[in-house]
Order: sequence, then structure tokens, then C-alpha cells
Amino acid sequence: MLMQSKLVMAVVALAVSAGLGAFLLISGTEPTQQTAPDVAKTTTETVVPRVVELTLYLNDYGYNASRSGPTIRAFVGDTIRLRLVGNGSGPVVHDFVLDDKSPSPYSVKSERLRRGQVQVIEFTASFPGSFKYYCSVAPFAGPSHRDRGQEGVIEILQK
Repeated sequence: MLMQSKLVMAVVALAVSAGLGAFLLISGTEPTQQTAPDVAKTTTETVVPRVVELTLYLNDYGYNASRSGPTIRAFVGDTIRLRLVGNGSGPVVHDFVLDDKSPSPYSVKSERLRRGQVQVIEFTASFPGSFKYYCSVAPFAGPSHRDRGQEGVIEILQK
């Protein structure tokens, strides 16, 4: 009985397929693809600015326990948020500067931070390019912190 049911179902499926094929052959229609009307397509791409966050430890003559500093990368339009932590030894202070001496079109400067002090600075990456950030502390005698290697690179890329 089960075998007969399967056979009947197979015959019905074959008949339906044959009938559909015959209908298409007789009617002379072929399957067609629908195309969109010829209208100029406009796309509005919504670009959401990112927030680039980084913690920088301002240690003796470097950032983040290095003799220089990490490369900071962002895109034009991004917000750059830096959490600066004073981490120098003794009474030494350090800062973060990105200005015309970098040289750059930015004017960003933190306070001079002692060990344990924290400051968050934030600015918008408005100008593309590769610029150097640095510590501006310079003693009365001897090389400045920047001259001792306390500088890093910030790259602002076009989208």
C-alpha cells in the first residue's frame, strides 16, 4: 500500500511538471527578469563619526612606557578622546601637545600632570595628515622632554 502511494505521488508530480512545460511551450512565453525603471539612483550614505579613545600614560620622556608614543589613527570627522595619566617619577610633570610646532593645524594642549593626576581631552579630527604630538616641558638647562624622545604620531586619514 505504501509503495502504491509513492507511485501515485510520483505520477502526479510528473503530470504537473509536464502540464506546466506544455503550457509554457504553447503560450510562447518565456520567463523574464524584471528590471527596475530607468531612474537615476541616489544613495545617501550615513556616516556616523567614531569616537577613538586611548589612554596615554605620561611617563619619563615617553608615553605608555616607551621612549616615544603609540601611533594614534583616526578618520576625518572622528572624535579623539584621550585619557591622560601622569606617570612620571618624582616631581616631574608631563603634558600632551598637538599644535603649530608639531607642525599641525590643531591647537590641543593638556595641563601639566604629576604622577597620579588624570585629564581627559577631546577634539575633532578635522584636518587630514600625519602630525607629531609631544611633551612641551623644557627645563631651564638641558634638553626638552621632546628632545629626549617624548613624542608620537597621530594620523588623520580621509574616509
